[in-house]
Amino acid sequence: MAKNTNEKNSEQAGGIGGFLVSAVLAVVLGIGGGGAYGYFLMPDAPSAPDVQSHKAESVAPLTPGVGRFPNDALELSIPSVITDLETNPKIRARLDLSLIVAHGTPETTTLLGEVREDVIAYLKGLTLADIQGVRGFQNLREQLDDRARIRGRGAILGLLIGGLVLE
Repeated sequence: MAKNTNEKNSEQAGGIGGFLVSAVLAVVLGIGGGGAYGYFLMPDAPSAPDVQSHKAESVAPLTPGVGRFPNDALELSIPSVITDLETNPKIRARLDLSLIVAHGTPETTTLLGEVREDVIAYLKGLTLADIQGVRGFQNLREQLDDRARIRGRGAILGLLIGGLVLE
């Protein structure tokens, strides 16, 4: 009977000890795996710039940023366009737009009104199938952008869609 009691105590102690060993091992492996992930898979941090290259950059003139529009372009917001699509039952579309115009463009209020009218006329002729999916939305964006550029006679550099809601 004394032997049974000692075996039970040693099994319980071994069970708790085994659990602690496995918990510590799991923590060590987790830390090691995270460190390996950070070392091997994450991109390298940019190195510190050299002093000579920094001096050369400060002397050289700044070039305009490479982007879709020039740095001096202006963004003009068009009031939300709300119209019915050509569907049965009627589906209403709300489109939030902005125009990117060249700096110093005259008559911006007239230009905004003309572009807004063109957008309404174009949307009224669309069905839901015309704007569904990624390709449909891309076609909508391209068509509206082309129409705005033509209407702007060179003053409009692009058109941005801020939101499209169908209800």
